[in-house]
Amino acid sequence: MCKMNIKMKNTYQILYGVAALLLLIVLLGGSVTKPVFNNFSTKTLETAGVKKASVDSIDSKIDDMFYTVSKVQLQIEKLKNIFSDKEIDESKFVRKNNRVFESNVYSPLNELLIVFYRISFFFMCLVILLGAVIIQLVYRGTDLRRRVTTLESTLRNLTEVKVPK
Repeated sequence: MCKMNIKMKNTYQILYGVAALLLLIVLLGGSVTKPVFNNFSTKTLETAGVKKASVDSIDSKIDDMFYTVSKVQLQIEKLKNIFSDKEIDESKFVRKNNRVFESNVYSPLNELLIVFYRISFFFMCLVILLGAVIIQLVYRGTDLRRRVTTLESTLRNLTEVKVPK
């Protein structure tokens, strides 16, 4: 009986520690443990079929289309200024990495999954904490019962010893 009580005591202490660790991970999920959650969400997106390489490829194609449009605009500007001495600022028509698809679709989806994982970890923390509380209550109840039984038997032995008439 004593070994079981020690196991129960160790169990609820370990569960309290795990719950505290999970709560700390959830609370620091926006800064210190963000790479952990970012890794989880990236792997989840890859499992779902949304690969980072595919997003980069789509963004590259979109950037190529924007560059083609800017080259056409540059040619139109050159045609407009054929008879004037006005200089054309060609720095406006340079190829840029706009990252349209990544910034408007992939990153918000990734952030949504990070929030989902943080909320899930918080609920796991609550479940573990409540399990630890239940185990501690059971432990304390059995320990109290054992102590009361010991006290009653001690009192019974004392009263039997004093009353030898």
